[in-house]
Amino acid sequence: MNTQEMITRIRVAYTKEASLRFTGHLDMQRLWERLLRRSGLPVRYSQGYHPRARLNLASALPLGFISQAERLDFWMDEPRPVDDIKQKLVDAAPPGLTIKDVRQVPLSEDALQAQMAAREFEVEFFDNQNREQLLGKVDALLAEDDIHRKRRVKVYDLRPLILDLKVIHRDDQPALCMRLKAQQGSTGRPDEVLDQMGFTNTEYLVCRTKLLFSG
Repeated sequence: MNTQEMITRIRVAYTKEASLRFTGHLDMQRLWERLLRRSGLPVRYSQGYHPRARLNLASALPLGFISQAERLDFWMDEPRPVDDIKQKLVDAAPPGLTIKDVRQVPLSEDALQAQMAAREFEVEFFDNQNREQLLGKVDALLAEDDIHRKRRVKVYDLRPLILDLKVIHRDDQPALCMRLKAQQGSTGRPDEVLDQMGFTNTEYLVCRTKLLFSG
């Protein structure tokens, strides 16, 4: 078996919990690079003066959000049993990052970002919300034909990015569940939905609960 045939691609499902809530996307990449170094796995690195572990996070998570549904691919120079890989990752993981699942995937698969179709989120409010008022805000938002907003310098329509939005209950309190489109050049953000509903980012906690892939 030649060197190319030894390369393997590993997909990891993991959580980002409260202690990592304010760790940004680039810092999460660095955290994973340190984790992979500590694991002792034969991780594949880039060439050049500053080699970096070859890894691919599925979707950037905004600062302040937590998640039960993160995905990452990394590459190794030689195969290892999946159970061994998982245990080494578990042993190397910092507090706030829990390894849920590890599996090998084909090298030919598209990048995770290219496979993204939608993302699901749950929103819990720090102060108890009136259920009827919250339902009214949801109905009013969904009744709009278009919702023009500005992201940086670009004006876009938020409405077609909202695939589902409903009131649920968490710990006997009203909360929100939303499914937002997540494709290249067409991605909905829960903080922008909540801003449109009149909520500031100090009033809630967002947890990403699912990543939905095409195919």
